[in-house]
Amino acid sequence: MMRPVPIDRIRLVRRRSLKDSRLWREWCFIASTLRHFSLRFALIGVIVFGGALLFWNLESHSFSESLFFTWALVFGEPPEEFPEKLPLQILFFAVPVLGLLVVLEAMVEFALILRDRRRHEQSWCRTMAASFSNHIVLVGLGKLGFRTYKLLRRLGESVVVLERESDTAFLEEVRAEGTPVLIGDARRDIMLEHANVARARSIILATNDDLANLEIALDARRLAPNVRVVMRMFDQNMADKIRDGFNIHIAMSQSAMSAPAFATAAIDPSIVNSFVVEDQLIVMRVWNVRAGGPLCGKTVGQVMSDHGVGVVEQKSRGGVVRLFPSPEARVEEGDELLVQGLFDTFARLKPFG
Repeated sequence: MMRPVPIDRIRLVRRRSLKDSRLWREWCFIASTLRHFSLRFALIGVIVFGGALLFWNLESHSFSESLFFTWALVFGEPPEEFPEKLPLQILFFAVPVLGLLVVLEAMVEFALILRDRRRHEQSWCRTMAASFSNHIVLVGLGKLGFRTYKLLRRLGESVVVLERESDTAFLEEVRAEGTPVLIGDARRDIMLEHANVARARSIILATNDDLANLEIALDARRLAPNVRVVMRMFDQNMADKIRDGFNIHIAMSQSAMSAPAFATAAIDPSIVNSFVVEDQLIVMRVWNVRAGGPLCGKTVGQVMSDHGVGVVEQKSRGGVVRLFPSPEARVEEGDELLVQGLFDTFARLKPFG
């Protein structure tokens, strides 16, 4: 019997871009670290160039020599004899103190950042998210959110994850893949801005709080009117009203999605999946072709036109598997088909199978 394929075995649909790679993540980490130290770099620059100007104007040195003298003073190394002019004397005392304070403090903090990247994570994750466009923002990393994330990544999509709790079970696996993870309450506008929702293609709201999902959906539409909103809700009646009343693209109840699969699996073990479209129950089931049955000897195109069912997969008696066989492919005795259509259609065909 055919079974659904685990997410990790789904073949990648498209190649991932450079911005999804570990190399890009490391570059964003370096960029955010340099930005973090920008004030210190500016202060060192002021000290070095200011001192060089004094050496250049008050003594007969070239500007490059003056730069070297000041740089040596930063590390407490006098480049020449103690000067006679008062401004340079003050420089000899002040620059080593200022320079060592700034440099040593920066070196210590840089070592801490390298040792504990998690402490600096939010900064470089924001840098990564800011570089994305046409990406997907996923809010909530529970079981549903994580499975959605895994499937999106298998499909080659760029994802930015927003999660309120810092100890969620799936965070480490998502971080290990290099995906930007922002920890905080997505109901705050600043979190959606950090996730770059304005340039996102879609936002998926997968938390277990209906009101929070609705609030985030409205905030996202306010910040990015064209973003596609996919929202989880536990009450399907409320989901339908919200979808129509607030112009949310898709609002789904997990129970509404799961109920058809549970019910049809209990009715017929050959049904592998089911869902509802416009109040019609659509099922996907395994069909073993028998001699004299309604499908035997027909082409895939004839099966569709005569019975209104589509052939998703055809497995011959010899074990050859064809996904979405051509309309000219003929269905033979002993074939195992994965077919999709209305539940009522299969109920009528089953006695003749």
